[in-house]
Amino acid sequence: MRRNAVFYLTLAILLAACAPVATNFPVVVTSPTASPTAIPTLLFPSETPVPQLTATVTPSCVVSPKTSLKIMPLGDSITYGEGIPSYGGYRNLLGAMLESDGYIIDFVGSQKSAEDVLPDVDNEGHSGWTILDIKRGIDSEGWLETYQPDIILLHIGSNDLIGTNDSPYGNSAYAPNDLSTLLDDILIRLSETHIIVAQIIPTRWGSDSNHQNYNDALLKVVASKGPRVSVVDMQNILSKSDFTTLYHPSPKGYDKMAHIWESAILALDLKECIFP
Repeated sequence: MRRNAVFYLTLAILLAACAPVATNFPVVVTSPTASPTAIPTLLFPSETPVPQLTATVTPSCVVSPKTSLKIMPLGDSITYGEGIPSYGGYRNLLGAMLESDGYIIDFVGSQKSAEDVLPDVDNEGHSGWTILDIKRGIDSEGWLETYQPDIILLHIGSNDLIGTNDSPYGNSAYAPNDLSTLLDDILIRLSETHIIVAQIIPTRWGSDSNHQNYNDALLKVVASKGPRVSVVDMQNILSKSDFTTLYHPSPKGYDKMAHIWESAILALDLKECIFP
């Protein structure tokens, strides 16, 4: 009996040793092929590039951004405003209209006229000057480098046609070549400036052959200078009653010129370049 008891006790111990043992460790199951894990998009950025905010450049805005548009009225006594100097020439109405158009402008130049009337009296108008005189002034005085205009309003040539020290009998034959040289000089000195060239106004008695020949040649000169040079037609905008002297407009005549300049400036569409 005792031998049987020992036998059964030994058998029970052996069976208990062979039974599976419970464990608290997790069972790791390895897959033969690793499956990709979905990555939350809120935690990890997409590989698609995110568009960056960039400045939009208006095609017509070729000048650098600035707080105001600097305009240089360049020419002879008509640019200065002779006839009634206290009125300020075409600048009187032009400045007011451009302000109404939403432009912040600054007339620039070494000359001043209509100081008791205009809030901005600067210009580069020189009585009696020819095209070559303007070229010499640019070379010797450095106006362009000093004032760095964004737009130049150029009305020049009247004195070349009526006789001066350079050409006592008029210079209509040479004036177009002088104008071409002047424009080249300005374009080289100022890499972003727009130049608006006027076909010049006549005298009180109307256009003669010299005026007509010069204004016709002026079109060809401007057309050869590229996109930064444009032309406006002023040769037939004034009547006899629009003059106070043989050569100089009345305020009414200057106002007609202002409207032509305004249209040409607006056509450049430079408002987007101004950031107050």
